[in-house]
This record gives sequence, structure tokens and C-alpha cells, in this order.
Amino acid sequence: MPRTRWQHLVVTAVVAGLLSYAVLSMLLMRGLSPIPVPGTMWAGLAVVAVAVLLLGRSVRRFTERKPTRMDALRAARVAVLAKASSAAGAALAGYFAAHVLAALANLGAPMLTTHAWWAGAAGLASLALVVVGLVVESWCRIPPDDDEAHA
Repeated sequence: MPRTRWQHLVVTAVVAGLLSYAVLSMLLMRGLSPIPVPGTMWAGLAVVAVAVLLLGRSVRRFTERKPTRMDALRAARVAVLAKASSAAGAALAGYFAAHVLAALANLGAPMLTTHAWWAGAAGLASLALVVVGLVVESWCRIPPDDDEAHA
């Protein structure tokens, strides 16, 4: 499985942000309020990032041949989870950035000010999820065998 490239993550975030901003702007122009970002969204994303990081630590111990309960199939699943976490985190970061930009245009409304704060916190948690996903994905790489290098 090829490594996730940061360029793909940036494109994912930008496309998600542009599409989200277009929809949010259209809703606000029509006088409708956007779907509010829950105040606990950042905490949920942080919990996912911590869980991926802990699983990645077990895989790192497995690839370093240290004692752990991890096996090869679980390690492969964690690698896929890390890859999915970085992609989802990038898309969510773009989505929450669009919420912040749409709310900044109308800061006179107190509801949108609160909405911008929660969306900003969730956007930062999404970026943390991207970073954790990339780090864990790098931990899931299997080091080359010395015997194959000499052959």
C-alpha cells in the first residue's frame, strides 16, 4: 500500500472546503442557518486521534519486534485506519474551515460567533487527526530485512 502523500491531503481539504463554503454561503444568502457544529465535536475527533495513536504505538512495537499482542493482520488494519484517518481529517479540516469562513462573514449574529469558535476547535482537532494518521502510517512501515538487502 503506497504512503499517503501530503499533496493529496491538501487537495482533499481544499476541495471539501470549497464545496462546503459554497453550500454554506448559499444557505446564509437564503436566510437559513447552517447546521451547527456541536461543541463536543473537537473532543470526539481528539478521542479518535488518541485511539489511532495508541494503536499505532502497538504496531510500532510489533515492527520493532518487541513484545506486544499485535499480529500482522491487526497491524495491517491499523495501517488502513491511519490512512483513512488522515484522509477523513483533511476533509473535515476543509469542512470546518468553510464553517469558520462563512461565520466570519456574519459575525454580528451571536450564534454564528459561537459557531465559528466550535468549528475552529473542531478544525484544529481535524488537523491533529491528519498528523496522527500520517505518523502512525509511517510507524506501520515494515523495515527491510538485512538478508534481502545483501541478496
